[in-house]
Amino acid sequence: MQYRIFYDNECPICIREMALVREQNRSGSLETVPVQGNEALLAAYGIDCTAAMTLLHVVDHSGRVIAGMPALRIMYRECDGRPLTRIWNWPLLRSLSDWGYPLFARYRYYLPRWLLPRPQCEDGQCLVPPSRRRSS
Repeated sequence: MQYRIFYDNECPICIREMALVREQNRSGSLETVPVQGNEALLAAYGIDCTAAMTLLHVVDHSGRVIAGMPALRIMYRECDGRPLTRIWNWPLLRSLSDWGYPLFARYRYYLPRWLLPRPQCEDGQCLVPPSRRRSS
């Protein structure tokens, strides 16, 4: 483990992103850790639980804490980046994403359900109710 990622395990967007991170991080450099149930570990790193529930936090191998958009950049870099996420590093969009991510993160629970990524199966349990599953 080179990086430990703390995320909100009650947020559908966060859950989906961490499932993708686990799938795309072939080097195994990322460990995903839910905030819920890991309050003592957060405290050991000096991370406030409220802050961790608001913004994504990454702790590197030396114990340095990175939060917000810089943490997302590390996460996606370790997953070889997705094409859309690479634009966050373009000079003009870098500052815009640094400004916009905290707003998005703070208000993510207010997004309409149709904007959220479709729930997927995780850890062998399908999060989609049987009545809403598509047959293959």
